[in-house]
Parts: sequence; C-alpha cells; structure tokens
Amino acid sequence: MPGLRTELYAYQRRSAAVIIRREAEPNHALDPRLEEIDCPTGRKLFYDCTTGLLFRHPRHYDEARGGILAETMGLGKTLICLAAILATKGHWPQIPPEYSLNQRSTRSEVGSLVQMAAAAANRERIPWRNHIPEDLGNCRRALRQNVATYTIPPPESRRTRRPTAVNPGKTIWMCTATLIVVPPNLLSHWKTEITAHVEKDALKVLCLDDKAVWTPLTIDLLAYDIILMSKTRLVEEMSLCGCANLDNCSCPVRGEYGSPLKDSHFLRIIVDEGHNFSTFGRKNNAVSALAKLHVERRWIVSGTPSSGLLGVEATTAIQETLGGTGGNDSRLIKNILESRRSSGFDIVADTSIRRSAIQQEQKDLEKLGSIVVDFLNLKPWSNMKGNDAASWKQYIMPAGGGQRKPKSLASVLESLVVRHRIEDIEKDIKLPPLYNRTVYLKPSWHDKLSLNLFILNLAVNAVTSERVDQDYMLNPKNRASLNQLITNLRQSGFYWTAFTREEIAQSIDVSRKYLENKLLSGKSEGESGELRKGDFCFLRRAIQIGENIIASPSWIAFSTAHELGLYIDDFPKDAREAWSLPKYGPLGPLIMGASQVSKAQNYVDTHLYAPDPAYGLTALGHSTMGKLWQSVQPKALKPGEKIEDDAKDRTPVLQKSSPQKNKSALISTSIQKPATMSKRTISRAKASSSPRKHPAQNASNLTLQDQSRAAQERTQANKPPTLKSALKSASIKEPIDSIDPSSVLSKTRLSGTASAKLSYLLDRVISLYTSEKILVFYEGDNIAFYIAQALELLGIQYLIYTGSLSADRKSAYIATFNATQTFRVLLMDVYQAAHGLHIAAASRVFFVNPVWQPAVEAQAIKRAHRIGQTKPVYVETLVLKDTLEDGMLQRRKSMSAQEHHKAEKSLLDDDVMAQLIKDADFIPLLPDEMYDMRRQMAPLKEPQTLFGRVSVGMDDEDPDRDLVLPEGEKGLKKRRKKRKGHPDDDGTERRSPKK
Repeated sequence: MPGLRTELYAYQRRSAAVIIRREAEPNHALDPRLEEIDCPTGRKLFYDCTTGLLFRHPRHYDEARGGILAETMGLGKTLICLAAILATKGHWPQIPPEYSLNQRSTRSEVGSLVQMAAAAANRERIPWRNHIPEDLGNCRRALRQNVATYTIPPPESRRTRRPTAVNPGKTIWMCTATLIVVPPNLLSHWKTEITAHVEKDALKVLCLDDKAVWTPLTIDLLAYDIILMSKTRLVEEMSLCGCANLDNCSCPVRGEYGSPLKDSHFLRIIVDEGHNFSTFGRKNNAVSALAKLHVERRWIVSGTPSSGLLGVEATTAIQETLGGTGGNDSRLIKNILESRRSSGFDIVADTSIRRSAIQQEQKDLEKLGSIVVDFLNLKPWSNMKGNDAASWKQYIMPAGGGQRKPKSLASVLESLVVRHRIEDIEKDIKLPPLYNRTVYLKPSWHDKLSLNLFILNLAVNAVTSERVDQDYMLNPKNRASLNQLITNLRQSGFYWTAFTREEIAQSIDVSRKYLENKLLSGKSEGESGELRKGDFCFLRRAIQIGENIIASPSWIAFSTAHELGLYIDDFPKDAREAWSLPKYGPLGPLIMGASQVSKAQNYVDTHLYAPDPAYGLTALGHSTMGKLWQSVQPKALKPGEKIEDDAKDRTPVLQKSSPQKNKSALISTSIQKPATMSKRTISRAKASSSPRKHPAQNASNLTLQDQSRAAQERTQANKPPTLKSALKSASIKEPIDSIDPSSVLSKTRLSGTASAKLSYLLDRVISLYTSEKILVFYEGDNIAFYIAQALELLGIQYLIYTGSLSADRKSAYIATFNATQTFRVLLMDVYQAAHGLHIAAASRVFFVNPVWQPAVEAQAIKRAHRIGQTKPVYVETLVLKDTLEDGMLQRRKSMSAQEHHKAEKSLLDDDVMAQLIKDADFIPLLPDEMYDMRRQMAPLKEPQTLFGRVSVGMDDEDPDRDLVLPEGEKGLKKRRKKRKGHPDDDGTERRSPKK
C-alpha cells in the first residue's frame, strides 16, 4: 500500500479491506428483529418472535458505516487502522441526507471556471488531494477555498410578539481527516506506531496531546489526515467552556468557547480501547462528548469490547504451559471452548452463581447496547420513538430466567465486529512460544510471621466476638474493611512491617482475658454465640504465635524501623555492632535495613581511593543508627491516642483514634490501607533512602527542576525522596576501579533477604538482566519500592510504572524501556497493564503475587507476548507454598467463567474462597529459627558483592538524559505560558479552551 512502510499480514489486509468495504458500501441487511421462515406454500415470511407478528414483506436497514475492530490483543489493530486511513486518504464524507436538500450556495457574482470546477469537485466528493500535484498551486488553492459545507437549521423558537434576530443556523465544513481518540497513556504509543509504519509525509498528523497545543481553526483542520487526541482533551473540547465537567459546568464563561471540532464533519473517528466509552445505566462525559461530533464513519478498537467477549487467546495465555506454546495450541483451545460450553449459566445448578452470571451478562449487553446506540448509531436500535424504534432491552437482553435471544444478538455482532479466529491468524503469523509456570517457594521466617499475624488477627476477632454482630470481622457489614484486610494479607506474602509489638501484645492480652472470663464463668465451647469446638484451643495457639513473634529480635527491629531486612556476610568486624539493626549478635550474618546498607555502600564507594575505605565506617554506623532509633522512639501517649510516623522528619505525630468495641489495635492496623512509601520511580547510580510509612507528597505541580532540587536537599538531610519521579539520571560518567582484593571490604556479601519472593526474584534478575529485559508485575506500590531498593544496591537499572505518574511520564517510561538498553527492569502495577501498552522488549515476565482476575493476568502477559516479540516469552508467578495465596491460586484454576464473573470485584464474593479464609490455619514456626539468623533468611543462590560494584558521576544537569521523552515535552513549560488569543508562529490567532 502506498505510504505504508510495513508489509501487512494476510489477516491484517483482510481486516483493513472489511473496514473499507463496510464504510463505502454498507450492506442492506434484514431487520435483526425478524427471522426468515418458509411457509407450507413455499412462500417466505418474516417472523418477529418477540411480538409474535408475521410479515409478508421484509424490512431492511443499512448496516453501520463502522463497527468494532476486535482483533486479538497484540496482533496489530493500530496498523490495521493506519492501513485503512492511508487507503482512504483524501476521501470526503457525504453530506447527511437530512441536510443535503437546498444546500447549494448562491454566488454573489459569477465565479471563474476554476472556482466553479473546484466547487463541483468538492460537491461530488472527489479525492483530489491524491491526484493534483503540489505544483498546480492555483488549482489546489481554489479547491481549498471551495470546500463543501452544509447548514444545520436552528431549532424552531416558540411564538412571541417580540421581534427576534434571524438565526441563519450552523455551518458545518466537510473534512477528510480521521479523528483518533485514545486513553492518555496511549498517545505516545500511537505516535510511535505512526512513525514506525507510515512513510514520512505520507500522512499529515495533528497531535492535540497537551492544552498548550491550540486547536487550529476549522479551515486549517482541512489540511490534516489524522487528528490524534486523548479522551480527556476531547471532553474538554466538547464542553461549552473548555472545562472537563461536561454536563454540570458552572464556569462564568459558559458558552464562550466553541471548539473548531464542533464545526467540522469528519470522515472517520477511531476510539482506541473504546470499551471504556461504553456505560452501564447512564451516559458519561466521554459519551456525551462523542455525541457532539459530526462524523460519517465510526469505529471502536478493542480486543475486549466487553468482559463477556474476552477471546479464547486470553485464557490460553494464563494456562500453565511448561512445554511452551504460542498461546494458541489447538488442543488447548479446543479444551477451553468445550469448558466454556459446558459451564454456561443455563446449565449451572448453583442458584447464586447462575443469578450472578445472568446479572453480569446483562451488564455486558447493556454496555454493548450503549456502543451500538449512542456511538455507532446502528438502525433500528437508534431509531427515535414513532419511527419504528427497536428496544435493545426487549430484543437483546436475556429474559428474567436468563434465556438468551441469540439470533438477534448474533445478527448484530456479525454486522459490527471485525475479528479473525485464532486458527486463521496462525496461518499467517506464528508468535514466539509462551512458557507459563508457577514457582512455589518455601516461606522464610519473616514470611511466616507476617502471614501468621493476619491469621492471628482473624482468629482473635472470630473467637472473642463469638462470630456475632458487627464486631465480627467477617460480618457482611464489614465488607469494605475486610476487603482491605485481604488486600494487605496478599501483599504481606511479599513483605510487611505495618504491625507493631504493642499491637500484638494488646491482642494477646485481649485473648487471655477472654479465656479467663469464659473459664471462670464455667462456659465451654458451643454454649455461647457461635463458638465452635476447638475455638479455645485455636485461641491458645494464637497467643503462642503472638508471643513467638514479639520475642523475635529481627522482627521487632524490622517492624520498628519499617525496614526491608537484608543479611550481610563478612561485614567488617569492628563495624558490625555499629550497623546491626537488631541487638548485636557476633554469630551468623549481620542483619541490616536496606537504607542502612545503602548508606554504608555509598560511603565506601565514595572513599575507594582512600588508603583505608573502611575508615570512619564504624562512626558513621553509630551516627546513622542513633538517628534512626531516636526518630522512631514513641512519645508518651494519652488514652485513646496512637502513633503515626510523619513523612518528613519521622517525628511521631499523635492522632486521635476512634474507640472500637472489642477490636484490638491489631485489627485496626490490618484493615487500614498501607501508607504509600517514598521511593523514586527511576533508578539512580546510588541506592536511595529506605521507603517510609507516610502519604506520598503531591509533586504534580512542581517543575522538573524543582523536583530535582528538592530531592537533592532531602538526600543531603538523610530524608526520603518523594514518590513522584525526580528523574535522577543513571548515566555513568566515570567508572570506578574494583575494590582491592586484599581489602576486608572485598569479601562483604549480600547473602539473603527477609523475603523468599524477593530473594528468588533477585536471583532470576541477576542471571537474566544482561541478556534479556524483565517485566515485573506487582500489586501495591510498596512491593515495587522494596524491589527497587534491592535492585539499586546491585546496580541494576529499573523504572517503576505506577498509577501516580503523569501521562507524559508513563509514555516516556514505556518508550525508554522499549528503545534503549539502559533500563533492564520495568516494575509495573498489574492494574496499569490492561490498556493496549506495547512492551515487546521484555521477554521475561514475573508476577510477584498470583492475580485473582484471569482477564487482568492475561492482559498483562499480552503486553509482552504480541506482534514485535522476537524471543520466547517466559512467565513466572511466585507463590508461597502451603499458604492462603496457594489455596487462592488453586481455587482460581478450578473456577468456571460464571464463578469468576461473580467474584470479579472481590475474592470474598466466591463462597469457596471466603470459607478458605475463615478456615485459614497458622503456618508452623520452628523454634530453632527464632535466634538462628542464617535459618531465618531467604538465601541468594550466589551471594552478591556489596562494595565497589556501582559507579559515580550522575548527571544532575540533565535529569532526563536517559529517558526517551515525548516529542516537544522539554518546551512544555514555555508553551503553557501562552494565553488565549496569543498569535502562533504563522501570525494566526488561535483560541484554546479556557480553564
């Protein structure tokens, strides 16, 4: 295809051809409400099974000039769209029939032959831009001056005796451009794809990616082939004043701003990830904004237009495939399809699951109806009342008992959806193999303590509340708190330090008093409330577990300092006591917090040229640890008060806590959302301070220079940097010589961590990062920051893709990771990975926690296993063996699609999983692990050198040096200073939305 650099696969050519054919010549199809039947006389009749009416003659409607491009995730939907745009470049939309009569304008004077010919060419929609060369300037100028228009008449006004001004109506200009609306985080992806697949100057693109980029005047929009913009920008453009509150605007300038987009009739609109525009129950701002546009051809692009329309390839991606598969193994696909057919809700015996499945399907179909009626304007579903209106609910939605109406729905989907079967795609392309396995790990000592604390929490609450009323944590009225507790429990499988010794001691005291009262009263199990046989014994075990935990020196040290625990071998003997986090022990590895290891590492590495690099290390240890313990010492508390750590200076801040009947402090902590820890989202040449328990500071309004300066000041004061990316460059100016082999420092090794998952992940990253890029999915930013701390100590460069980043930063991180060799590891929130991101640079994928929703996991895997991937993709999910998350994963694997729908929002909605949580038992603790530091740690397979492995010379002058930034971002600040009416470079005055 002219203008396209990339050769299309056969299935892509077929999809592009279907798009063009449906746009140019939509089928004249039978009314989807009717079914063709043969009568005994041989005559064909048409039956409406919903109303019971029988028709002699058929009713036909034109199909939509558009539809849903729903090709499989990662198989080139963007490229298919670009091919369709190039094939129809310069084509004009048709004037809507209702406005086509009497629209020919009358000239005030006789025009020249050129002017009249140009007007006729535009009226007949001749794509002259592709045929008239640039050197015929007069002809092209005349054609641009005589663009076809039509007028929308004003609404009829009520009768009045007062004379009113004549309203001539609204003039709409025909435009050959395609409007592409995308989520903000995919703007950079589309720009990259256009650059990669389209020849230079083949398409003229206008990117409205920032408010500083003015929307050109209507006449200037005619020069563009593509207008690329975000969903947010579209809503602001379509509002009356330029603000984002489309339906409830209260701006004083309401009605003053009129976007040029409203005055154009575009050839086509493409909405990427368009399933987000579908609504349930009511219209949102995005749908209202789309309704204000004038467009001839409308397309939704989404591999998952509805949760119920998830392709079979999404299920194959999450299957454990040790032998390797392209994700499309024919036997696997056959088994999955057979399983889906056998688990349909019409044959499900469980009433609650059946009811939930019906409700989910109704929601999916209602959202699909929103796309069909509000966006695609498909007849007869969008017909007005009195004009043969068809009820989507009546003809498509399942009946009360769940009976489907497949024929009407199948007819609608067939006329809208463009999608190939996976076996047809495999004839044209074969993705690299996909290997998916679950890695079962033995929990470390501290993993056991963290998980046992949550079970202790539930056990004490269940027994002491006697499982009645709202004091019982598993009471349905406590669902929100319980959901947060389960989220915290799942994150604790990686690492957790939120509980305090005082909270555990209080729970132990509550449990003992409860047992004493019951024994004195002479009551036994089963005589009071919902007490069960064995509850007293279970409570005694909980007390014993709690006592073991608060007797563990290492656990007390980690939880008090909120530190990631690391185990160091062969640390200089004279400095061991100074740096030890728990009380000094001469035997075994030295236990340190990650921030203290970072400080010691930075000190030694900056003194490598000194005669004795270790000189002063002991004094620094005493100073560092003294400040740490001083900062976490609790102040005297008044009754009803608790301690929370301040974000800036670690000085405890007192906050009143509301009294909760029969709820211990341990319960209060376990149901609170953990405070976001502070950590940079981009790696540095040196490890930064430890994450701290405090709310993240909002630095979104700071300039990049201000953020960088503030980060330097905090580092100098030994305070943690802000969560927002200060973008310290990890570029290396001058390598440091390796440490002297004869020095005692050369033998110092990082031998292990307190987290089994972290130790395994570090082993894998160390062995892989030089040859492959690694994608690590996590749930909870604190997990990412613990991983980042460890990677910095090892000198491995990373990026953290978290929800708190701006859209520009997200785009920059993805582009940098894909295009450069600097950053080898990308840490990504798994819930940020479900919207069309392309991360084919990664061939190793890790999930540090099992994901409950299969669709979310499949979307995450498909970020790497997609077109453009040249290596086999290896996926590993880390699970602590014989723990609650192990049971969760086994349960997830055995669930049907209907059961997944029922428990999509919370695993507590699944009865089996809820019972597993209720019956959770303690993980056995071995007594000899309590004081044996080497048995406590999760060892690294190969201990890592601690000193002399990093480099100095960060370039603070250009903190974005190693990032691939969106085009023009460095000049963003200057452009934002422009005001409404500021002349652009060409001297033309533009108008922009007001704030």
